Amino acid sequence: MNRRAYIALFLPLVAFGVGQLFTGAQDPHQRYGKDDAEWTRWRMGELCTEEGVYFTGSGNCVNCHAPDPNGHALVDENGATVSPVSDWQATLMANSARDPFWQAKVDHEGLVNPTHRESIENLCTACHAPQGYHEAHMTGNAGPNGYTLEDLLDDELGLDGVGCTACHGIDNDNLASRHNGDLPINEENVAWGGFENPWDGLMSGQTGFIPAYGEHMRTSEVCASCHSLYTHTQDLEGEETGEVFFEQTTYLEWVNSAFNAENVQCQTCHMPLVEGGAIAATQPNWLFPQRFGKHHLVGGNAFMLKLMRDNAVQLSLSASPTQFDSTIARTVASLQRETARLEVQQLASETGEWAFAVEVENLAGHKFPSGYPARVAFLEFVLTDGQSDTLFHSGRWSEDEGIAGRDDEWEPHWNEITSEDQVQIYELVMGDVSGANTQVLERADIILKDNRLVPRGFSTLHPVYDTVQVGPMAALDLDFNRRNDEEGSGTDRLIYRVQADPSVSSVEATVTLHYQAVPAKWVSALFEYSDQSDRIAAFESMYNAADRTPVVVASKAAKGWPGFDPEASDWRVAPNPVAAGDALRLIPAGTEQPVEIRLIDMRGRVIRTLDLDEALGGHNVADLEAGAYLLHLVFEESQQSIRWLKN
Repeated sequence: MNRRAYIALFLPLVAFGVGQLFTGAQDPHQRYGKDDAEWTRWRMGELCTEEGVYFTGSGNCVNCHAPDPNGHALVDENGATVSPVSDWQATLMANSARDPFWQAKVDHEGLVNPTHRESIENLCTACHAPQGYHEAHMTGNAGPNGYTLEDLLDDELGLDGVGCTACHGIDNDNLASRHNGDLPINEENVAWGGFENPWDGLMSGQTGFIPAYGEHMRTSEVCASCHSLYTHTQDLEGEETGEVFFEQTTYLEWVNSAFNAENVQCQTCHMPLVEGGAIAATQPNWLFPQRFGKHHLVGGNAFMLKLMRDNAVQLSLSASPTQFDSTIARTVASLQRETARLEVQQLASETGEWAFAVEVENLAGHKFPSGYPARVAFLEFVLTDGQSDTLFHSGRWSEDEGIAGRDDEWEPHWNEITSEDQVQIYELVMGDVSGANTQVLERADIILKDNRLVPRGFSTLHPVYDTVQVGPMAALDLDFNRRNDEEGSGTDRLIYRVQADPSVSSVEATVTLHYQAVPAKWVSALFEYSDQSDRIAAFESMYNAADRTPVVVASKAAKGWPGFDPEASDWRVAPNPVAAGDALRLIPAGTEQPVEIRLIDMRGRVIRTLDLDEALGGHNVADLEAGAYLLHLVFEESQQSIRWLKN
C-alpha cells in the first residue's frame, strides 16, 4: 500500500473522531484495552496529515506509533502505553506553533519594531514551526521576507509544531555549533532514530520516510540549534547596534556543566528510557523490544500547559484534556523531584536576633530557571514562634500583587536578607542600550541581573562562559556557585537575619522555592499593545482567566532556639545556676537531637523524663530543692550529662 492510499483509508476514521475530540478518554499512563486504544487512535486523526517534500505531518505516523489495541507494542513492562504520539501530543513541543503566548510575543516584537516585523517572524518560526519554515526555505517557496506568521497560519505542516519529522529529520552535521533554528534537515527523507537495527518493511512505503539509526539522536547536540538563541540588538529607534545578546542558552549551559562530562544528555531527563525497552511500532507484529525513550519532552512550564488545556477548542489543539493532565503531572513531578534541593540551618546570633542560612542547590543540567527570560524562581522565608505567630515573612505571593516587596524595576541579588521587602528572586533581567529594564527581546543589550542557579560543574573559565555568564551581582557573591571556596557547586547560599522579641523561646523557619513561568510583571509590557493585536488581546484574556499560582518546587523547615551555636560540640543549659522563678532551658549544639532526656539528682535517681520541646522552651523546676542535678541526654549512639545548680 502506498503512502497516499494509506491516508485515504485513514480519513474516514478522522471524520468519525472530529465531533468526539473533547469527550472523555483513558489516562495515557494506564493500560489500554482494545477499544480504548482504537478510540485514541481515531482521535489522533486530528493530527496533521499534510505531506511536503521534506516533511510529513505527525498524523501520518499514527498508524504504527499510536497506542496498540492489542497491548503488545509500545507498552512498558507494566502494560502502560509509551506511544510517542500519545505522549508528545500534549507537550509544548507539539503545540509550539499554536502557543498563544508565543504568537502574542511575536506580534509584540513586530509592533515595537515594525520595520523588522517580517524578519522577526522568520527567525521565530524556525524553531516554533520548523517543518513549515524549513519546507518553505528548502523548496524555494518562502517569500521575499522569509516564512512569516501569516504563512504559518495558513500552513498545516507548520502548525504541526515540532512534529515527528522535524526532529527525526535532523542530520548529524556540526550540530554543536548551530543556533537560532539552523537545523540541518536531511534531503533524502531519512528519519533518524535511536534503534540500531530499524526494519524498513512498511515505513518508507506508507510515509515515504526511511528509518535509519542515528547515534546523534541520543545526544544533547540534536537539541542545540533551537536551544541556543541570540538576538541582534536594536537601539530605541530600531537600528542595529552590531551587538548580539544571548537570550536563551539552555544547551550551552549544559555544555558548561558536570552533566556534559558525565554523559548525562538532555534526553536522560526529558526522554527517560523505558526500563527493559519497548517494541517501537505496532506493525509488523514480530518486532522485538529495543532501547526506547519516552516522548514526554517535559520542561517546567505547567502554566502554559494548563492554559492550553483550558483553551484547547479556541486554539484548535488535538490533544485531549486527559493527555494534557498527564503532561502537566509529569511537568510538576519533574520540577519537584529533579530540579532543586533546599537546606536551612540556624546560625549563632545575638540575643533578640534569629539567623538562618539557606542553601539552594540546582539539580538540573542547565540553569534554573532556563530558557525564555520571563521565567523566575523565588524564595519564600517564614519565621514563626512556638504559637504559630508569624514573626517574619519574605517572598509572600498573591494573585493581585505578585511577589510582595519586589522592586518596580528589578530586585537585587541578595547575600543577606534583613527586611520583609527584600526577596531572593532567581531571574534574568535584560537591559536596553540606555540601561533600562526591557522585556522587548530585540532591544536586549546588557545583563542587568542573572542570578539564575547554575548547574553543578559550571565554571567561569569554560570556553562558552561568555554566552552563559551570570550577572554582575551574582558574580561578586562568594557564596554563589561556591562551596568551601570551590567553584562549581551549583548552589546559592544566603542568610536571613531577623530581629524579634528576645522572650521568644523557640522558632521555626520554613523556606520554600517557588517557580513561575509567566509572571504578570513580565507580560505587562506585552498587554499594552492589546488594542493593536487580536492575538495579544486573545492571550491577555486567557491569561487573566488562568490560575497563575507558582509551582512549589521544594520546601524545608528547621527549628531555632536562643543561644544556639552550630559550632559547639556539647549541649548546654541556661541559666546555670537556676534562680527561684526561673525555668531550666536546654540549649542545643549541632543538628542531632536526643531521643531521651532524664532529670537526675546527685544520687543517680531519675526524677522525671522531659519532652524535647519542653526542655528547649524552658522546664519549670520550682518544685525542686536547692542543690546539684544532672540533665542526662541520650542520643542514638552517644550520651551527655550536664551538671546544673538550683538555688
